[in-house]
Amino acid sequence: MTYFPQAAYAQTGENFFRQEGFLVDGMAPLITASTTIPATDDSDGTALTITDSVAESAVGAEASWAGWDLSASKTKLLAIAYVHPSTSNYIGLGFHTSTLPADELQDAYEATFDGAGGHSELGKYVTDGTYTAVQTDATIYQDDAATSAVWGIALYVDGSGNVQKSFLKSGSGQWIQVLADTETDHSSFQSFYLRHYGESARFVSPIYCWGS
Repeated sequence: MTYFPQAAYAQTGENFFRQEGFLVDGMAPLITASTTIPATDDSDGTALTITDSVAESAVGAEASWAGWDLSASKTKLLAIAYVHPSTSNYIGLGFHTSTLPADELQDAYEATFDGAGGHSELGKYVTDGTYTAVQTDATIYQDDAATSAVWGIALYVDGSGNVQKSFLKSGSGQWIQVLADTETDHSSFQSFYLRHYGESARFVSPIYCWGS
């Protein structure tokens, strides 16, 4: 089988994110699930079952997350994942300011495709667990349907510069930026999580996280 490195970089978006200045020297790979997805460090809600390159949720409908603790706090992070919501209301990823919480999320930024709401969304959690959608776009999003294609989703945060940006890659298309904001709630992050509402949602490798 012929191996074409450019195609691999297109999947992770590394060339795009480097060219656009979101992935820079000093940002080291922290999570590198190029094929098999590693076991998560913690989770809450409808569980994910990992089989090689796919993490699939059970059919139960429940606000859920699963993720990994990072070795140390990071100011600047970029993460990508490929997702299929099935009938899950929403699906995406996020960064938490400390190690993963015991149950409900707090102190985090996240990016999702909200199929039930009909939009892409950039949002935040604060200390008491209150969630606020800070940016939405109803003109481009992945629908919550069993027939939806697998899409890529990415989130970039820079705590020192108060920058949050979300990206998507639809089908065989290129990565594009979708949403951006300048919230000032969080300045550093120590965990990366996958976000979903159960109902057979799937996360598919490659799943990558870089940080510094």
